[in-house]
Amino acid sequence: PAPLLRRSRGPLVRYAGGLLCVMGGAGLTAATGSMLPLAAGAAVAILCTASLVESIMARAAGRRSRR
Repeated sequence: PAPLLRRSRGPLVRYAGGLLCVMGGAGLTAATGSMLPLAAGAAVAILCTASLVESIMARAAGRRSRR
């Protein structure tokens, strides 16, 4: 996988990487007129957000995140 999406990175870094993918997809959508880059960026952002949500839920449950 891409260096930004490695498991060794923290959940907030992966979340920020997902947001960057959305912004990149939006830029490509503006340049090409196709919605495909924005949809791909959004899919990556959702995948990157999952680890952040897991981490928040783990802290709320009173246990340490597994990542």
